[in-house]
Amino acid sequence: MNDGFDLDRIGGFKGLATLVDAVWAAGDEARRKFEDGQIRWSDRKAVDLKPDRTPVTEADRAVEARLRAFLLSRYPTMGFLGEESGAGGLDDAGFRWVLDPIDGTRAFVRGIGTWSVLLALTWHGDPVFGIAAMPAEGDLFWGGRGLGAWDNGRPVSLSRIAALEDATVAHGTLQQFTATGRVEALRRLGERTASQRGFCDFDGYRRLLRGQVDAMVDPDVKAWDIGPAAVLVREAGGALTSFEGDSTVFGGSALASNGLVHDALVGLLGEV
Repeated sequence: MNDGFDLDRIGGFKGLATLVDAVWAAGDEARRKFEDGQIRWSDRKAVDLKPDRTPVTEADRAVEARLRAFLLSRYPTMGFLGEESGAGGLDDAGFRWVLDPIDGTRAFVRGIGTWSVLLALTWHGDPVFGIAAMPAEGDLFWGGRGLGAWDNGRPVSLSRIAALEDATVAHGTLQQFTATGRVEALRRLGERTASQRGFCDFDGYRRLLRGQVDAMVDPDVKAWDIGPAAVLVREAGGALTSFEGDSTVFGGSALASNGLVHDALVGLLGEV
């Protein structure tokens, strides 16, 4: 048992393989819906806007319904939290599945392949296992506490850049900075880091996990956006916290890094 989790919680390696297959199949169904022409940004009947103006499609709902039914049938005592259907409690041991059926719906409806299906298992709110599937890109990541982080079957390798002035930082949409009042933080990032790149959603964390960037800055996120990333980055030796440096996925913001530039970035983002 490792801080509340071991692989037996999900049925060992056989259970892991079954979970991976289920997540990939659900995502592949969404991919086919788009490629068959069932969902397009220009078709207003196919894309709804939620109250916060974020898009949701038939594919989002279908993936969530499919995986929620799978998880509740296979792990009936575990809780569930989904972006589209809400929460279903915790089990007695504090476990809950957290699902983002399509992370990057804006990318999905525009035919940009960087969207993903994100599934994490949390223990008392802390992610301990996660899967990130990117069917349109052919990429699959998984990780578990004490089990490492894996990119298409290979161990994840983070960068070794240690100086902020040498760092390349990924970020999500610029609107995230304006909407959360963090325009000055964006300016400081531009002035004090070597390079900045816009890689939205899990794609930014994918770049971090492959050593292509040294940090990912997400000013406005929910737990389902970053559950698997938290497991993967931490298991690879990096850090994922809120902007304030708190080790949580419920802080409303996320800063992930190779660990070497983390404290400097927390300080930069926290400057008044």
